[in-house]
Amino acid sequence: MTVTRANILAFNNLKILLRKSTNWVLDSAENVSSFFMRVMVPAIHCSRSRTGSNFGWELISQIAVYNPQERRHMIMRIVLVASVFLLVSGSSAFACSCLHSSGCPGLGGPAYPVFIGTVIRVTDLAPTGNFSFLNSRKVRIRVDESFGGLPPDASEIDVLTGIGGGDCGIPFKPGETYLVQASVSDDGVPRAGICSATRRIDMAGMAIRILRGQRDGQSLPSLAGQIAQLDRNFDGVLGTAAPKPMANALVRVKSDGGSYETRADMAGLYAFYGLPKGRYEFAPDLPQGTTLSWYIGSDRPPADFKLTGTGCEARNIEVFSSGSIQGRVLDSSNNLLSHALVYIVPTATKVLPKERRLYWVSQGKEGHFKFVHIPPGEYLILVNPEDSQTAEFPYPRTFHPGVHDRSAASVITVRAGEEIKDADIQLQRQFTPRHVNVRVTWADGDPVKDFVFIVAKGTSNPEMESDASTHEDAMVGDLKILPNEPYEVQAELTCTYQDERRLGPGATLKSSKVYITAGDGLTDLTLAIPATSCPAVPGRMLVNLR
Repeated sequence: MTVTRANILAFNNLKILLRKSTNWVLDSAENVSSFFMRVMVPAIHCSRSRTGSNFGWELISQIAVYNPQERRHMIMRIVLVASVFLLVSGSSAFACSCLHSSGCPGLGGPAYPVFIGTVIRVTDLAPTGNFSFLNSRKVRIRVDESFGGLPPDASEIDVLTGIGGGDCGIPFKPGETYLVQASVSDDGVPRAGICSATRRIDMAGMAIRILRGQRDGQSLPSLAGQIAQLDRNFDGVLGTAAPKPMANALVRVKSDGGSYETRADMAGLYAFYGLPKGRYEFAPDLPQGTTLSWYIGSDRPPADFKLTGTGCEARNIEVFSSGSIQGRVLDSSNNLLSHALVYIVPTATKVLPKERRLYWVSQGKEGHFKFVHIPPGEYLILVNPEDSQTAEFPYPRTFHPGVHDRSAASVITVRAGEEIKDADIQLQRQFTPRHVNVRVTWADGDPVKDFVFIVAKGTSNPEMESDASTHEDAMVGDLKILPNEPYEVQAELTCTYQDERRLGPGATLKSSKVYITAGDGLTDLTLAIPATSCPAVPGRMLVNLR
């Protein structure tokens, strides 16, 4: 299994949408992994840090590990989520862009009630037929403490939200306590999403302190937050254990105008007062074997930030272990296998979880893979953990340094802050995939220039699926299939429409199925969509190419 099979598909969808909406085009499929890690992951990470949920990241990361049939639908969801974050189209969906807001919370009012509450129950609401943000779940919450905006006698309140992730909803759970900052719409119903200060109570220490201070007439800090260490729990790419507050840590910020220090309290909460206007960066005193990063999984340092000199800024300082494991994935001839996925699991995990539940990285154009923010411990690294047989990645499950049996694998021991750089994995190919060049045309013979999925499904073994794609920059799809399997092959085109409010998918057009048998010698194939264009939809503009 390789990153390419998922990333090329997502890349082509994103490239078409971005070209039509922003004229911004990614350079190559090779950059998609970097695109997700540099653009999508920080946004989803911000969602996770506010809500305690990995829902958004699961949507992104799982496309590389789903089987092809599931992945086709998952990728379409990815495109829609990416559009929410990236397409500046004036849609209400783009409210998620406020994820990066870092101002301190303010006291509530009639339009924006703010309170601490404990969830009593969560009810999923029936869909209305039209997609709407923050309208799919009703949450009954007991009011524990109010910071304004609620009637004095309010003891319980209903709040609407979404399911989490792309629709900006909060994944409220019964029995958990939250700081809630809701907004009251024209219909009089409070709604809460990740663009507000709403978060679990264990992530709201400084926000609650600031709110109580405002209510009691105290002055606001210039900069405040919590400094805490986040250790991986190896549940997916962004999974972390509960934050460990760094009691009494010396917190330092630097700017061109000087350096300023304060000491956190026992809960790791810190506050600066009277900082002058300027750009700042964090420089706290850190324990040995720890570091600051842009987000967990990134080698980049955290970005600097701007203070106005008059407002209040809320920023948590996330501290990570600085241990790392680096290596290469090589074939039997010592050639690099670009875009190979590599997984890591603590040796204490006796049964390998599903791929989607593991922390993985891709071997990129740098010529190596690298796991970062690894806490002290003993680990195994491997490829193809589910031992899947696919045409895109014809290699079996293999542990470092190049063995198939877990009991023979070399254990990698990481000490605090240690950087391991020789964790290579050598693979042996199981078979040589068969390649079929596929073209997709309209019924009149003209080539389809839009993004088209090409799906090959095994006829004797339906679980054997492969996929490829064509688009205006690559009119011939390279379909890789198992050499000894018969397949049915079909093309799928999703028509895309736009109006003043949104951009999204519409009708799906499919070609007739063509059957391929093992040993038939077929190397070129043409699939015809039984139409001459996508159908028109009243009131919506077709954005597909002819």
